Amino acid sequence: MHNPMRPVLLAVLLAAAGQGGCTGISVQPFGILAGGQAVQRVTLENDSGMRLSYIDYGATLVSADVAGKGGERRNVILSLPDLDAYVRTKRRFASVIGRYAGRIGGARYTLDGRTVQLPANAKGIAIHGEPNGYEKRLWQRQDFADAASIGSIYRLVSEDGDQGFPGRLEISVTYRLMRRSDEFRIEYAATADAPTVLNLTNHAYFNLAGAGSAGMASHRFRIAADRYAVTDEKKVPTGELASVAGTPLDFRRQAGVMQWLAGGASSALLGTPPGFDHALLFTKKQGAYGLVAVVDELESGRRMEIRSTEPSVLFNSGNGFDGTEAGSEGRSYARYDGFAFETQGLPDAPNQPHFPSTVLRPGAVFRSVTGFRFTAGR
Repeated sequence: MHNPMRPVLLAVLLAAAGQGGCTGISVQPFGILAGGQAVQRVTLENDSGMRLSYIDYGATLVSADVAGKGGERRNVILSLPDLDAYVRTKRRFASVIGRYAGRIGGARYTLDGRTVQLPANAKGIAIHGEPNGYEKRLWQRQDFADAASIGSIYRLVSEDGDQGFPGRLEISVTYRLMRRSDEFRIEYAATADAPTVLNLTNHAYFNLAGAGSAGMASHRFRIAADRYAVTDEKKVPTGELASVAGTPLDFRRQAGVMQWLAGGASSALLGTPPGFDHALLFTKKQGAYGLVAVVDELESGRRMEIRSTEPSVLFNSGNGFDGTEAGSEGRSYARYDGFAFETQGLPDAPNQPHFPSTVLRPGAVFRSVTGFRFTAGR
C-alpha cells in the first residue's frame, strides 16, 4: 500500500521512473510563453480510466475526468481553454499558490525579533504571494511511474527576498494518480536556508456535476471542522477561533450551500452578496493524514472524499466568477459555479501565535499531503 507521507526524494523518483517506463502518461504541447518557453500538458490515465491533466505553467491542474453513477466521465475541475487565458487570468484556478496562501494582515509579520515587510495590495494586506505568485511561473517537471501510481514532480526555487520573504526556498509539488483507485494526491515538500514562513495550497475550483455546470444546488458538503477564523472587514483573522455551531459554516452534518447563497436564508457572516470565503479549522489531530471532507453531487452520484495533513481549509463558493471568462467547456463561469477547498495553514498565522505554526526553519523539511478520492453511487 502506498504511504502518502513517503519522502519525495530525487533518487527514489529516478528509480521509479526507470521501472517499466511511464505507462499511462502522455505529454502534449500547450503553448509558448512570451519569453519563448514551451509549456506542456501532461495527462495521466489509471487502470479504471480516470484521467488527470495539468500544465507546467503554475503547476496547474486542468482536468480530472471522473465517473458518475451511470459510468459517464466528466471533468470536475474548472479550467481555461488555452495558455493565453491562464496568463491573463487573475483568478488562479487550479494552480499552486505560494509563498503564503491566504492573507497576512498589514503585509508584515515578526519572526525571531525581525519584522518582515511584504508587498501590500490596495487594502494594505499581503495575499497569495501577489503580485508575483507561483501561479505565474514555469515550474520544472519530472514524470514518474511506480507500481502503485503515476505522476509528475514539479520543482521551483524561490530565492531569498522573493515576494519579500526571507530565505531561499526549494519546493517540490507531486501530482500522483493512483493506478487502481480513482484518487489523486498532491504532495508538497520544501526546505529553506533561513527562518521563514510557508503556506502552500492548490487553488482548484470543483463542480462534481461537471465543470461548466451552473451552480451547486445539487451539492452536499460534510466538513470535519468545528471552528472558524473570525475576520475583520478586510477578511484578515482577528485571532479569534469561534465555534461553527449555529452558523452557515457548520458542515459537521451534511448540508447544502445554495439556501444561503440564493436568497432563501441570510447571514451577516456571509456578507453581501453572500458568499463562503472562510477558514475552517479541522477537528482531526494536527499533522495526521485524515478524512476532512466528503462532497456529494446528488444528480450524478459523484462523491469526493478529501484527506489532508493540513490543519485547516479555506472554503470558497466561487464568489469571484462574474461571467467574463469562458471555461474550457465554452461556457462562461458565473458566481457559485464551483467551490474551492484549499487545504492549508490558517491565514495570518505568522501574526497569531496561537494558530498552528507556518514557520519553516533551516534543517527542517515542510511536508504536506492532500488526497482526493472519487466514487459514484448506483
